Amino acid sequence: MKKADRIFALICLGLSGWLIQESFKYDYMTMYTPGPGFHPFWLGVCLGLLSLYLLYDTFRRKATKEDQESQLPGRKGLVRIGLIILITAVLAFLMTRLGFVLSSFVFIVLTLAILEKFKIVKSVLYGVVLSGAIFLIFRYWLEVDLPKGWLGF
Repeated sequence: MKKADRIFALICLGLSGWLIQESFKYDYMTMYTPGPGFHPFWLGVCLGLLSLYLLYDTFRRKATKEDQESQLPGRKGLVRIGLIILITAVLAFLMTRLGFVLSSFVFIVLTLAILEKFKIVKSVLYGVVLSGAIFLIFRYWLEVDLPKGWLGF
């Protein structure tokens, strides 16, 4: 596990450097608000710090028996990973056709019903509440229009 953690930490460290470098292409501040370069810069800084800590931690901790064993998920775990990728792909496909609100509703219901084994009524209820909350937050609080589908929302 230590070797995998080191490799992952180095990949994340490289990604954080790339994020910080790319953020310099955009304005950090615009008038009185953060500009388009603000978020990627701080995301890169946080990712860099966390990956440095992970790298440090791999050298600090002692090797255990668990480190020698394979840490790959079993068949059931791989099926769950495949399903979440499939459901996310369905979300991306439906986004332009149904709009953001209905797509997020479908995503929430499918994720809860299929992966978490919630009852369908509970999944639909959570889907309505969460997608409605997303709509209200973005539309009225943040005053940002979400992608609309053929139904108009």
